[in-house]
Amino acid sequence: RELWISREGDFSKERKRLERKPLFIERTKGSEILFGIAPCSLALSQSRRSLFRLFLKQSSGSRRLIMSELVLQATARGVPVHRVTRRELDALCRGQVHQGVCLEATPLRFKSLEEAEKPDLVVEESQNQQLIWLALEQIQDPMNLGALLRSAYFLGVDRVVTSQRNSCPLTPTVSKASSGAMEVFDVYSTDDLRGFLKAKTAEGWEVVGTVSSPEDVENVPVISCLEFQWNKPVIIVIGSEGDGLSLETQLLCHRMLAIPPGRVLHPGIESLNVSVATGILLHSICSQKLKRGD
Repeated sequence: RELWISREGDFSKERKRLERKPLFIERTKGSEILFGIAPCSLALSQSRRSLFRLFLKQSSGSRRLIMSELVLQATARGVPVHRVTRRELDALCRGQVHQGVCLEATPLRFKSLEEAEKPDLVVEESQNQQLIWLALEQIQDPMNLGALLRSAYFLGVDRVVTSQRNSCPLTPTVSKASSGAMEVFDVYSTDDLRGFLKAKTAEGWEVVGTVSSPEDVENVPVISCLEFQWNKPVIIVIGSEGDGLSLETQLLCHRMLAIPPGRVLHPGIESLNVSVATGILLHSICSQKLKRGD
């Protein structure tokens, strides 16, 4: 009897050890793991990625209906569905907040600017002079990039262009931070951001930079974002998290925009997070577009 109890205890320990160890899931070559309900659902509804497998945690309550809808979406696309444990999902997305769902898919890539200069855009420009593009210079944090894309999509920005050098790629973390906006919103990239801004200036666009401290800018007029008015296509240029816009890029701007603070600020907290500041600027500018009914 004592031997049986001892063996039963060993079996129990081994079973628990196996339960704790996540199942190894071999990934398809060249794939990545999307995580979160919004990114996975939107990726399933679009045709921008090749999709391999949907991983779901058994859910009850309010998320049960959501999971059922994801299964229907996957079935419609011919994507196999696998029921896995939370521990396995944690391992798949390396501990990120997955909300009970992961999707194995090919990565999204930046589009080239040549793809942005299609005839339909030329027609769009001739019909509407109030186009707004967002240019990002060396945004490196995926959470910031995702938040920027979410705001740009929500507020009606027509195009987002990033610099290739020292910029964050379109990762699953960016998609999650964008609440899935990255899955439906094209993002363009250029290896010559300054050349791009010069070309747009020659085409009649206004290039507007952003700055947190007006005293840091020389030779370019600085105005409050509340005073800015526009009647032709405009590019809003956003600088990196730490250094802001480079001096060379600043000198290509026609004007610089600043957000007026609501109080006297203590040293060290005189600026906003880049994605928050961009959201405020875009709302201030895009609201003019909405008021005119464009």
